[in-house]
This record gives sequence, structure tokens and C-alpha cells, in this order.
Amino acid sequence: MTQDRFDPEEVARFENATWSRCAETYSDGFGALVREAVIPLLDEVNVSDGKQMLDVGTGPGLVAAAAAERGADVVGIDFSDAMVAQARRRYPGLEFRKAAGESLPFDAGKFDAVVGNFVLHHAAQPEQVLREAFRVLRTGGKVGFTVWADLPKLEAFGLFFSAVEQHAGAAELPHGPLFGISDFDSFRRMLGSAGFRDSSVRELPIAWRSSSVDPYFAAFRDWANLDTFPKEVRDGIEATVREKAQKYRSGNAFVFPNPAILMSAVK
Repeated sequence: MTQDRFDPEEVARFENATWSRCAETYSDGFGALVREAVIPLLDEVNVSDGKQMLDVGTGPGLVAAAAAERGADVVGIDFSDAMVAQARRRYPGLEFRKAAGESLPFDAGKFDAVVGNFVLHHAAQPEQVLREAFRVLRTGGKVGFTVWADLPKLEAFGLFFSAVEQHAGAAELPHGPLFGISDFDSFRRMLGSAGFRDSSVRELPIAWRSSSVDPYFAAFRDWANLDTFPKEVRDGIEATVREKAQKYRSGNAFVFPNPAILMSAVK
């Protein structure tokens, strides 16, 4: 996998601005989706009482908090000041630091587990993130990362993106080299190149579940910065999302399928 066509600084600026803008609403919005991968992720790397765990790209601290409930000693890092502030406010008893996954501020061999829930595909240098995870793990420790599955399967995302394209046209946004990659062998090769062994890659059939379209749309509104769009375009996107969302109604809730890929390996 090559980095040649990706500008790491441009990707980092875009991702930082985007997720800092989403920090306030993340837990109630995107959190409804990413929480579904937390238990499988922690189970995969054997997080339990007394384990030392690093949560890369912690956001508002959802994975870190779940690990702490299991009795793990957790540190969460994120490159966004706004996300770190949210995590510290929500979970004042846990340790959160501002740092990037490509350059971890920890000594070698410090952790029993390193995880990242939907962060690796936002990195401009995912191979470097994996190398750093390998460095800070103890021998025998496990790494686990989730990324999104094959793009056509991501119906929660597709619903919003298709509405935007209908009313505003498609936009090419800065993104890292793993965006849209879902080939299991690619992830196994990356883990092996970073030094890991005994890799595992599998799909998680998760979904965005919500009693209302409101938090779903609010999350994407912040992510796409829809407030900068003309009002008629904004209103058109929202109307289309609400109309198309009815397809996903299940009883008193909405269920938008959006499967993930869980990769893990041993140092």
C-alpha cells in the first residue's frame, strides 16, 4: 500500500477539523454506531482486570471507559483537543492525552493491548500507526483495530452520502489510504509488515440503531458542515434523508446496517 498520493499534513488537518467539529454531538450521534463494535474489540484483545491498555483515537472516550469497567488500566489518546476535552469531561477518572497514533508518547513494551475503534482509516500513515502499536506493546500483547467494511455495504453512510450527491453533487474529500479498503489480505499484510504474528481479520455485522432520525442527521450535519451550505440545499438533503430513512424503520426504531472489519494480531 503506497502513501505517494496522500499528503499526510492535508489529511491530518482535514480529519482534525472534522472530528473537532463533531466532538460535542459525537456520543449521541456516531457513538450509537461505533459502540456496537466496542465489546467485540475488547474481547478480541483480551482486555480484562489489571491489563494495561492504550486506546488510539479515543474520541470522547467510549472504548476507554468500557475497558476501565472491565478493570483495565487505560490511557486514551486523540489528536483533537476538542475530543480530549470531551473524554476528560465525561470520564474524569481516566487518563486522556493529546497525541497522534503515528508518534506515541510511550516507552516500548508498556501495554498489554493497543486498540483503535474506527481510527485507522482516518490516518494518512496507517502502517506507521501499526508500527507504533507494535513498539509500545509487550511481547505477547495484542493489537486490535476496526475499520469500515466494503463501501456498498455501508447503508448508514450511503443514505446520507446519496442525499448530498442528489442535492449538492459529489465532493472529493481528503482521506487516508485505507478509506474504502476492505480486502482482508491487505490488512493481514499490513499487520505482518509491522511485525505482528497470528493475525485475524473478520467482519462485524453492526448497525446504527436509533429511535429517531434526528441524532443520525445531526451527526452527519456536523460532519459535513452542512451549515455552510445554502439553506435550500440543506433543507433538500434533510428531506431526502428523512424520506429514505423510512426504509430502515423496524418497529419503533431505525436500523441502518453499517458493517465493520475487525483486525487483530499478536506481538
